[in-house]
Amino acid sequence: MCVRGPGKNPSNEGVDKPLGNHLPYARIGALLTTRAAAALEAIERLAAEDLSTQQAVEEIVHRVLGVIETDAFFAGATDPDTGLCLGAGMAYNLAEGVCHPFWEHEFLIPDYNKFADLTPADPVGDLRQATGGRLSRSARYRTLNAISDLEEELRATLHAGGRSWGNLQLNRYTGGAPFTDADRAFLRAAAPSAGAALRRALLEEPAHTDPSRGPGVVIIDESGSVISATAEADAWLEELAEGWRRYHMNVNIHPELLTLSLSTLTEPGASSRRVRLRTLTGTWLVAHASPLAGSGQVALVLEPAKASEIAPIVIEAYGLTAREVEVTRLIARGLSTDELASTLFLSRHTIRDHLKAIFEKVGVSSRGELTSKLFAEHYHGPLNDAIYATAGRVAERVSIGVGG
Repeated sequence: MCVRGPGKNPSNEGVDKPLGNHLPYARIGALLTTRAAAALEAIERLAAEDLSTQQAVEEIVHRVLGVIETDAFFAGATDPDTGLCLGAGMAYNLAEGVCHPFWEHEFLIPDYNKFADLTPADPVGDLRQATGGRLSRSARYRTLNAISDLEEELRATLHAGGRSWGNLQLNRYTGGAPFTDADRAFLRAAAPSAGAALRRALLEEPAHTDPSRGPGVVIIDESGSVISATAEADAWLEELAEGWRRYHMNVNIHPELLTLSLSTLTEPGASSRRVRLRTLTGTWLVAHASPLAGSGQVALVLEPAKASEIAPIVIEAYGLTAREVEVTRLIARGLSTDELASTLFLSRHTIRDHLKAIFEKVGVSSRGELTSKLFAEHYHGPLNDAIYATAGRVAERVSIGVGG
């Protein structure tokens, strides 16, 4: 997430200034300008639109920057299981040296307002407030301010269904005004709708799988530099970094892969680690990182994810409850209504209620459609296409062989 920009973000020119900067959060309506209220409505509508994850991130940022004056920012869609970026994101006006320390501080160094510590109950954190006005108490501030002159910091996690689907950080340079009650109130109000939009966006991008492509191996040194990579790994790395390069970011390796790799070196005896990622074309990948003994290097394996590794996040993206997720997974295994009731210690009537709710949320009318929707559409579809595409050629070759 490294960007060099021209200074102030031009999209904020002419932004209305909110009134009532010191009103309590309970009176959020009093803090919002007409422009802020309109932006909230626009963000709410995103959850009903057919957007890719990258498009959703960009739309959310566009609406937020129309209300909160910002000099630099970072935004990314995240995996709710790990909190790591999935592959869609954008940033602005962050010096190229910010990348490595940003993620190192986020995952390895205790600090204020870490994304993992922000909750659905209060998803917004202002660093000046958290430190009691003494920003230098934050290790992240001391490091990033020295590199990129980042002073004020306002963060938000974008939750839906009690889980985080994205992160957002807004910064102002040294000398800029602190963020206000109105800024924080707007972001608190926007965060749930933004989270719902990112969760929905995952369902608008059926996965693409090329059965001819396999795993790749990358060797990374302790500074985070790629020493060598197989051709397949190099191709995966290029696809993962492509989205970030659209915003003039000097990214040669996806930030989460860098964090994953370096974390295996900072903890003695660390076991192999895994992270789930997605390319801009919709391909789900799983990365495994393991330290190479005595070398200060990491072996990183990138490979297409299995259906079982994708299904949980796809199922959750439909907004199913924990119990509905259990029922759905058992349906995928072929259990009947009686077997579901017995396994979950529920009545047949309760199981039927769950099935009805699941069908409505996923938009299907039968168990077969449900399984197809969750697996064929989001994973197996491209593979099936490849299989059927070769069927004709195979039949042709067989007939040629018989005739010859």
